[in-house]
Amino acid sequence: MTRSVLRRLTAAAAALVVSTSLLAGCGASADTPSSSTGTAAGYPMTLTSPYGETTLEAKPERVAVVSSVDLDIALALGVVPVISPQYGDAELDPWETEALEELGETTLKTYDSTDGVDYEAIAVAEPDVILATSGWTLDADYEQLSKIAPIVSYTGEDGLSAMTWEQRTESAAAALGRSDQAKDVIDGIAADFATTAAANPELAGTTFTYAVIHPEQITYISYEGSDVTFFTKLGLTLPERASDFGATSAAVSRENLDLLDADILLMGYPFGDEGLLTRSDLEKDALFRQIPAVAAGRYAVIDDAFASPLAYPTPLTEPWLLERLVPVLVDAVAGNGEKRHGASPYRDL
Repeated sequence: MTRSVLRRLTAAAAALVVSTSLLAGCGASADTPSSSTGTAAGYPMTLTSPYGETTLEAKPERVAVVSSVDLDIALALGVVPVISPQYGDAELDPWETEALEELGETTLKTYDSTDGVDYEAIAVAEPDVILATSGWTLDADYEQLSKIAPIVSYTGEDGLSAMTWEQRTESAAAALGRSDQAKDVIDGIAADFATTAAANPELAGTTFTYAVIHPEQITYISYEGSDVTFFTKLGLTLPERASDFGATSAAVSRENLDLLDADILLMGYPFGDEGLLTRSDLEKDALFRQIPAVAAGRYAVIDDAFASPLAYPTPLTEPWLLERLVPVLVDAVAGNGEKRHGASPYRDL
């Protein structure tokens, strides 16, 4: 089992509390943070967070991370952390394995994060700085972590959910003295999206709905104001009814499944049998089969492997998704959405 699967399952309850925006990607409302003050050379640098300030005296050489998102950011910037969390026996995600190999490494030193952040293990690793731009439990961890090393945190009261992957990357890079690398990474990914959009003009102007079956509800992920920039950077647009939903009003009842309709409908079932409905249950539902997008074959399943990287975007997941998810979108627009998932069960009912 990869880290992304465990991250998705263990964060399920927290994700619904923090808001469904995290399951559509980190929201786009936060301003790009200013994480430092100091000399022209950048150090000493004051690192701010909702929980306090720490000072980074010099450019760090030894970097610890406390989340998979922060691991991805470090690797994208060319940094192999001195210690990283590992939930149980979860394996690295494929994009992390590839990035690590490109840096000439095959393994990471890790601590078991099953019971949370291991302060002692991090202290033993003697980091110069700790990346925690996506630290789920940073409110509880900050005091202890700040005794070990300066912390690069999310900023603003809603920073955990509101900062984009670009902002997290820029914030981490500023502290690591790698802002030029961050610009290259961010600009390169933007160029890849532009090239892919130009190569698939049928996506332009196509409306889409992205919804996920959670344990407690059917969640309308692509509401107006959520971060669905992975899709919109490819030319896809939100339907008018997306404005009827929001971070605190994203549930769709079984009686109102028609609200999911758009030019294409994308459904995710990352919780399997633990979801409110299984894929089989939903696809057998008469109201679901009557949705125009479904009836026309313009319905596609977001594979479990895509769910977590869509929910927690990073500079490593974006190119990985771009290569693998765009063909699914193109098939859906063409009315061949079921091709990638075998025979469509609702067509025979």
